[in-house]
Amino acid sequence: MNRLTKCLLLLILISALLLQSALAVSFPLRQGDKGQDVLALKNRMYELHYFRSTKFSTVYNETTAERVRQLQQQNGLPQTGEVDEALWNLIFSSDCLSADDPPKAAETADAVEADAPSAPLPENVHAPFPVPGAPERNEQGFLTADDEYVVTDESSGFWAYLSDTLQVVIRRFEDPSQKIIWFQTDVRTAGEERITPLLTGGSWQQPRKIARAAQAVLAFSDDFYSYRKYNKYTVGIEIRDGKIISDKTKKPTSSGFPKLENLACFPDGSMKCYNAQDHTAQEYLDMGAENVLAFGPILVTNGQLGEHMRATQEEAKQYGYYHYREPRCALGMVAPDHYIVLTVNGRQTKSKGAYLDWLAWKMLELGAQEALNLDGGGTVALLFMGESINVKATTSRNTSHLMSFGTSELVPVQ
Repeated sequence: MNRLTKCLLLLILISALLLQSALAVSFPLRQGDKGQDVLALKNRMYELHYFRSTKFSTVYNETTAERVRQLQQQNGLPQTGEVDEALWNLIFSSDCLSADDPPKAAETADAVEADAPSAPLPENVHAPFPVPGAPERNEQGFLTADDEYVVTDESSGFWAYLSDTLQVVIRRFEDPSQKIIWFQTDVRTAGEERITPLLTGGSWQQPRKIARAAQAVLAFSDDFYSYRKYNKYTVGIEIRDGKIISDKTKKPTSSGFPKLENLACFPDGSMKCYNAQDHTAQEYLDMGAENVLAFGPILVTNGQLGEHMRATQEEAKQYGYYHYREPRCALGMVAPDHYIVLTVNGRQTKSKGAYLDWLAWKMLELGAQEALNLDGGGTVALLFMGESINVKATTSRNTSHLMSFGTSELVPVQ
């Protein structure tokens, strides 16, 4: 038997063994399973960049299920968090999209969003959301008359405000399998309507009191710079209403969280993320920025995952971005005058919070081109027409500032 024949036989034997190994997998693989099949899956997903570290166990745990859902989302599949034979074959083929590839359009509705409130998803991220019972609207979704229309349906998790210059649509989602509850707020503005800071002049108050005093249609927590200022920490580059609040930021070598990356808001309705040292406060003003927030990490920039969202877990720890679930708040821009506010409940029985990369992937899914993670934990607050809708009004941390869109006399002052 010559050498070529021996090599061919060896290749056939290896192929047969690999095929036998694949056939021996007990499908579906799901949370709670363990063994060499799980380890093989994790190693392959590491090659596809869904894991950033090779320090694997043989257990199919909650993190594994989350990464599988990311892979399914990336490849346009229902996000079950489980691996059946078809998905296994895809993962081990050359057709599987890696975490760094442009995502594939979903062929079927996401399992979480299949239970969405009455208003369906738009055909594309720029189409206005349907609002039940709304008066006549133009092609952009704004009311054709100088009027206001409000929907508050807490039972189904749907809130909406429409006028001739503002659209706010909030939808609540819950995924019991992940123990997560979150709110997706879609904001469209027209004319002179812009994002607006709400400032108390220094006194710390409940978010609901601040929102009602301004009669804000939508108000939400920001970067909580007053906490850093009060404790004499580095505040970051902070601008509100064209006035510099702080011009001191961290050096690239500084440790600790947050890194104080910036989201700059401009008069044309655009927003843009920058690293902490990219510009001084005065340079932002010279660029025309009206408001600059400082927190981080940058979730999305130029329509791609932020640099730190692509980092390995070891690198993320160096940046100070530890991998744990928390209540979260993030602000993103789909296009000028079109924004997304993501609010995630956490530290609750039904909602453990979100990882930072979950927040980044969700922003990408919703079409965000720029997005920054804002202060989380007990600071997170989401208020609609003067009412707290993510948590009880008394449980949100007192602050001296929020961000907002729109005002209405329909919002109670007291």
